[in-house]
Amino acid sequence: MIFADTAGIGLLLHSYPPELVDEAVASCGRTEQRRRLLSARLMVYFVLAMALFSPAPYLDVMSRLTRGIRRGGLWGDEQLPSAERLPSKASIFQARERLGSAPLRELVRSAVQPIETPDIPHAHRWGEQLMLLQEQTVELPKGTDLGPRLKVVGLVEGGSRAIVNVVLGGDGTERALLRSVPPGTLLMVAGRPLTDDLLRAVAAVRAEVAWLPPAGWRRLEPHRWLPDGSFLTVMGGRQLRVVGSGLVTTALDHELAPAAELLALDSATAGEREVLRGVLLGSDRKKGPLTSKTAEGIRQEVYGRLLVHHALRRMPECLT
Repeated sequence: MIFADTAGIGLLLHSYPPELVDEAVASCGRTEQRRRLLSARLMVYFVLAMALFSPAPYLDVMSRLTRGIRRGGLWGDEQLPSAERLPSKASIFQARERLGSAPLRELVRSAVQPIETPDIPHAHRWGEQLMLLQEQTVELPKGTDLGPRLKVVGLVEGGSRAIVNVVLGGDGTERALLRSVPPGTLLMVAGRPLTDDLLRAVAAVRAEVAWLPPAGWRRLEPHRWLPDGSFLTVMGGRQLRVVGSGLVTTALDHELAPAAELLALDSATAGEREVLRGVLLGSDRKKGPLTSKTAEGIRQEVYGRLLVHHALRRMPECLT
C-alpha cells in the first residue's frame, strides 16, 4: 500500500485521534508507569503505519511515522524519537511486545462502526441492513507460535465494502462476530460451510442468511414448491428455502423475500466477496503481508490492517 507520509499519517491521526488511542491503551492497562520514548500511544500508530506502508521495513516505517506526526501537528507534548537517531529495530520489537494486541482490539471495538447510508447501492435490502460473512485463512511465517495458518472471519458491510468486525479463529466465532448485528440483517455467505453454529448464531440475533454453496454441492430435494419458483427443503433437521440454481436461505416467506430480489442481491454483491482477502493479503495473494513471529504480533497486524482499511473506506471518494 503506497501512501504519502504526511497524508497517510494525517489520515490515521484524524481517524483515530491521540486521545482515543490513549483511552484504548488505558482500558487495557498498558499506560506506562514511566515516560518512554517508544510509548504505547506511539506504538499503536506504528502498527497502523506498518499496515499503511506495507511492506516497508521497521526503521523506514518509524521514520515515515515520526515525520508525518511532526507535520500533522496533532501530537501534543508527548516526546517523539529524533529524526536523526531512530530507535533500533530490537527496541521497536520490544515496544511492540510490551503493547500487545489488546489496545488495537479495543480501538477496533470503539472506533470501527458501520458507515453505510441509504444512498449507497445495495447497502440495504427492503430498508434492512445487508452484510457479507467472509472467511480467509492466512499463511503465517515459519516458527510463528500461532501455528502455520490463521483463520480470520469478518463482517463486510454491503455497498460500502467496509469490514466492520473480525474474529481470529477459535470456537464460538460466529456468536462473537454476529453479536452486534442488528435484527433483520440479511447475511450473505459464500466460501464457507453453512454450519449449525452459524445458523444458531443468525437465529439468535433474529437475522436471515443467504448461502451460496460451493461448486459441486449436492442439490437439495424440494419438499414444497412456492409461487416464485423457489422451494422449501430440510437440511440437518432445519427448514430452509432454495432459490434459483441453489442459493439457500433461512428467509422462508417468498412474499417478504422474493426470489428475484434475493438473486439480484447475490449478483450485485459478487464483487464484494474478496474484500477480507484483499485487506489481509494485499497484493501478495500467496503469503500475505503478516510478518510477526509471535501470536500478539500477528494479532496486532490483523487489527492494524482492519483499522487502516476502515479509515480509507471512510474517505468520501471511496464511497463513490
